[in-house]
Amino acid sequence: MSVPALLRRKLVRDLRIRAAQFGAVFVMSALCLAVYGGLEGGWRGMQVEQERMDAEAHLADVWITASSVSPEQFDALRGLSGVSDAETSGLVDATVVDGRSVLVVSALPERIDVPESVDGGLDGLSDDQIALDAAFASAHALRVGDTVRLRIAGTDHSFTVAASVRAVDRVSDTGVDGLYAPDPAAYGYAYVSRQQMQALGPSRVSVALAGSPEQIMAEAPGLLGAERLTISDRSSQPGVVGLTDRIRQIRSLSLLFLSLFVVVAMLAMFTSMRRLVDMQQRDIATLKALGVTDAELRRHYSQYAVVVALGAFVGFAFAPVLSLFVLDSQRSSFGLITWIPAYTPAPVALAVALVAGASIVSVVATRAARRAEPAAAMRGGGATARRVFPRLRRLSPLNAWGLREIAVARGRLLTALAATVGGTTLLIAGFGMPDSLHHQVARSFESQYLFDAQARLSPGAWSQQGEALASGIADVQWQMTFLAPGDALSGGEAVNVLSDGDLYRLSDADTAVALPADGALVSIALADARGIALGDEVTVLPPGSARGVAVTVRGVTDAAEPQGLFLSRSAWERAGGVFEPNVLLARGAEAAEVLDGRPGIASVLTHDARRANAEQVIDGLGDVFALIKGFGLLLTMVVLVNLGALAFAERTRDYATLAVLGVRPREIRALLLRENVAVTVAGALIGIPTGIAFLSAYLAVFRTDRIVYAPAASPAAIALCVVIVVGCGLSASFLLARRLRRVDVLGALKGAE
Repeated sequence: MSVPALLRRKLVRDLRIRAAQFGAVFVMSALCLAVYGGLEGGWRGMQVEQERMDAEAHLADVWITASSVSPEQFDALRGLSGVSDAETSGLVDATVVDGRSVLVVSALPERIDVPESVDGGLDGLSDDQIALDAAFASAHALRVGDTVRLRIAGTDHSFTVAASVRAVDRVSDTGVDGLYAPDPAAYGYAYVSRQQMQALGPSRVSVALAGSPEQIMAEAPGLLGAERLTISDRSSQPGVVGLTDRIRQIRSLSLLFLSLFVVVAMLAMFTSMRRLVDMQQRDIATLKALGVTDAELRRHYSQYAVVVALGAFVGFAFAPVLSLFVLDSQRSSFGLITWIPAYTPAPVALAVALVAGASIVSVVATRAARRAEPAAAMRGGGATARRVFPRLRRLSPLNAWGLREIAVARGRLLTALAATVGGTTLLIAGFGMPDSLHHQVARSFESQYLFDAQARLSPGAWSQQGEALASGIADVQWQMTFLAPGDALSGGEAVNVLSDGDLYRLSDADTAVALPADGALVSIALADARGIALGDEVTVLPPGSARGVAVTVRGVTDAAEPQGLFLSRSAWERAGGVFEPNVLLARGAEAAEVLDGRPGIASVLTHDARRANAEQVIDGLGDVFALIKGFGLLLTMVVLVNLGALAFAERTRDYATLAVLGVRPREIRALLLRENVAVTVAGALIGIPTGIAFLSAYLAVFRTDRIVYAPAASPAAIALCVVIVVGCGLSASFLLARRLRRVDVLGALKGAE
């Protein structure tokens, strides 16, 4: 028989004899590629579709809303050095007749932020036609050709639906402040012709600008003066940044999860490969004695990596299924048109790295045996407990044998410990993530937001009607909130100015904090991110002003959302600001009904609706978290069972020796169980603090300019994770203990074939 044929037969024999161990290596490599590829296919697919829609729609770089824009002001904006194109459009709020749904209606753009048709046509909208947000149309069972009746400024209008559309500048638009995710049943957007928009008498104007956002954001605010309401770029525009943040979150999640999941899998995988090869020392010596060269042996053992290659291939083949699962979980949150997985070369690079690593480990593991003389390799050898611990000669044989295993096989012990710690960490992060998000929502809506209804005022309503807007409601608090660019703010954080009242409460470490009479409170996360300290002066640019307002930071609040500055009305006015609230907070079971539809009130949100919407955001990520928990659990089971099986295979001869020396089977089983349980429990306990630390890093991925989350894994979740890991370890131990009954004592003592 030729040497290549002999080595091929030996490879097949090894794979058959160690099928369980090689199978575990196969599963671990498949899991690595499936999990990373699945998450990447999700976020990359969303990113590719967003980039396509951005390019085809000519997405703006800066958006400005104003109460009005004169031709001279528009020409000044278009003439800024950083502007390459500009387009203006009127905006008006409309409600569906015989319903409470709200639509933001604007003129159909021609060059910038052009929506994409999903059904119907957009060419030549007539005055009685409307193009509806596709999600809104679907939620209300409206089709092309149907009639929709809208109430605008107290007048009813009928429109024929000419098309359903998706707009890239509104893929994550909630339609109203206070919501965290789009609710197409309640809010949407629509387009009419420019002639029709002029006839409707828009309540405000939007200007979309293309060009350099840095230059535009620096120069544009001063050109509109008192008419400016908001200014934002792609990093702070609500309709855009929600999708961008979610793509970033899932991408960061895939990398963060990869850093632990793949490290644990690779550690166990490569340890398995090394130990599988280590058990081949006598085989190597025999092959060398038969004349097999060192190069042929290296090539033979490097072929063990074919198991990793097959696992990686199967994992990547399964990744699109997981990618579709991830994409489907996000479909209800964003207005993308197509949801198709897309990938970078990273999964292929990961597969190559896994295969190369397995090949290198296999070759390196055989180095000593390949260089040793055949006779020396066949003899084997190893330290005894009494040589390693010469002072412990009074130990019982079983205890001495246990110490010998610790001394001689420290790598095996540390690998098992690391795998258990990694599994516990993965599970705590997986279970702790939804716990932390739900905890933040509960804290906000039970301790911070104590109002029953939040009403958004129409532009100019306060200056025209003032506190008469709240007539008939006993308990109210006024709020002026805006996203403010400034010297220490990016423009995505909020400035909140509150009148006297207790409907909006702030705290620090769960202790109520009062707004100072002079100066502002800053959220802790924003202070950390921007380096804002107590006593610092922060300048913000409020709506309707070309002059910044400087406020001094007097304290902090641990509010998770919104991130920004908080001031009392008196402090704001003392700093030179004008208090013009745009939100009315009201307490009372009937407050929402009283305010709904009242002139000057643009929209009303109840406390329960806001909370349900916040929970909806978490539910939108629930499938992703469930995926991570499931794969974390599967990896933990595979790693623990595989490492236990390898240890059992290595020690079969020792177990047989103990049996021949008169040690009873139940004592051997007790010894095996004691060792495995000790390692599993120790790893699970060490994994608790590492899991909480990893959870903190995990949550940092979901931080935005608006909201941050603190780790809040419940004791019950942590206990459950520990029970799961210990249960996996115990199950593996009992399975291995049962195998002791099937050990062929004489066959094990005879040595290698």
